[in-house]
Amino acid sequence: MAMMPALRALVLVAMCPLLRAFTATAPVARFSLPAAALAPSSASHVKRLRMSDAELDDDVCEVSLPAPSWRPPSREEMVSRLESEEFDILVIGGGAVGSGVAMDAATRGLRVAQIEKNDFASGTSSRSTKLIHGGLRYLAQAFQKKVPPRSLLDVVKNLHFKPEYLKIVATDLGERGNMLRSAPFMATPLPMLVPLYRWWEVPLFGLVGFLYDLIAGTRRAVPPSRVVSADEARFTFPALSDADPDGNALVGALVIHDGQQNDARMCMHIVLTAIEAGAACVNYAELEALTTEGGDVGEPGARVSGAIVRERIGGREIKVRAKQVVNACGVFSDAVRSMAQPGVKPIMSPSFGTHLVLPEYDSARGAGLVWFTNDGRVLYLLPWEGSTIAGTTDKPGDVSFQPQPTQEEVDFILGECNRVVRQPLGASSVRAAWTGVRPLVADPNAPPGDTKSLSREHVVESLDCGLVTIAGGKWTTYRKMAQDAVDACVRANDGLSHSTACVTEGMQLIGCDRQGEMCGGEYDRITAALRDDYGLEKDMARHLRYNYGTHALQIVELGQAEPSRFLIDGG
Repeated sequence: MAMMPALRALVLVAMCPLLRAFTATAPVARFSLPAAALAPSSASHVKRLRMSDAELDDDVCEVSLPAPSWRPPSREEMVSRLESEEFDILVIGGGAVGSGVAMDAATRGLRVAQIEKNDFASGTSSRSTKLIHGGLRYLAQAFQKKVPPRSLLDVVKNLHFKPEYLKIVATDLGERGNMLRSAPFMATPLPMLVPLYRWWEVPLFGLVGFLYDLIAGTRRAVPPSRVVSADEARFTFPALSDADPDGNALVGALVIHDGQQNDARMCMHIVLTAIEAGAACVNYAELEALTTEGGDVGEPGARVSGAIVRERIGGREIKVRAKQVVNACGVFSDAVRSMAQPGVKPIMSPSFGTHLVLPEYDSARGAGLVWFTNDGRVLYLLPWEGSTIAGTTDKPGDVSFQPQPTQEEVDFILGECNRVVRQPLGASSVRAAWTGVRPLVADPNAPPGDTKSLSREHVVESLDCGLVTIAGGKWTTYRKMAQDAVDACVRANDGLSHSTACVTEGMQLIGCDRQGEMCGGEYDRITAALRDDYGLEKDMARHLRYNYGTHALQIVELGQAEPSRFLIDGG
């Protein structure tokens, strides 16, 4: 029996030789693919392309569309490099930030190694809200001591001004634009409605939307914000409630735009871009200990010079030599800091965020919903791959490799959703749930006795032994975090003086049509090519294009080259 299209595509992704460099040496799964997809394409690689997915029944055009030729080296080749080379920078951690550091350093001409204990993006980086956003909550908190206000009097009484929050929003919005441009085949603008139930909220949130766009400036990369009527809000998001719990009727909505991404795949594109630039990135490589020169660990004058790594698939121990080591382990950063300097004061303060997966009808196709909870947090209902994501929570807890949602968090999310949707949601509505751990950080440079606070920005720390730690921040700012970390390494380490300047701002990732020669930046043409020339069903073609960009063609052509690895429908 043939698999569902989306599932077939996911299995295709898991076994594709393009990703061999990142998979364990396990038996290859066999899966179902339409026979037409394995039929040879025309020798000239001329593809019959429709101009966009929305126009698949219109006239077609002819354009040359060869598949990309670059493939990453095998995992075995990169493991061999860990053993034989001395690197300029060794990055510990394979999430968004660690991968960003590897990419940033490699594109500066530095020799880079990256290790990750499990799969790339297996931790917090694959357990996000899937948003690329500027921080609507921080914008509100820049002007209000209490969020959300309950009356116009509340707005006046709680007025204040915190410019540091505006700085955070400005940085986040700039990086939002950068991320949307770096992988436009996947990172796309998503409209989100903020429901308004009081007359005074209409001008107030209209001003919020105006400021959100004004701060973004020319880097906005999304459509402008606007206020819409109650009727348009209901039409856009049919599940939206006509009244709030206090009985106030819906009077309109603010429509803002942020970005949406597949977080795990985005991280893989960053890893692949680092590898393309020359980095050796190895997963299932666990840090056992840090090595030093000039003394033992913790002794004055000792400097971190590499690491002892256990290669978990082959089981052997590898000594990796590096002039500089970067700790990008997220919530586990304190463990690496303690290896380098025993007794060092912890800086991490993990916060758990839970998300629920609900049926598709609980969100609108192509639009999300965002609102403030009673305690001032922000919650989302977002369309995601045929379902709805609801979240998130913000709860302190202990560091864990496999955090699990609690019933309390599930009930909180459902209760908050029921404040804004027509049909009540219950436990039976929950299809799945996941929890990620935010790497919130206390600024180690804060004055003694300053207990406020966890930094709402990222922190770069350099220990006396030379270890550089990059922590805090969020997915949207991974690129800027990586730039700041590598800048700190170059400033502190004379052995990296040959580094060039950062080039990642505005740089496009693997999967993009960088030269405009394949599809002219019109990625829906790839979807059409996959359907017309390879016989893929619409959902599978869209899935591959969305997750792989131009390399979707390479994946299918690998199937042509090795048809024995595939099961054919009905075969």
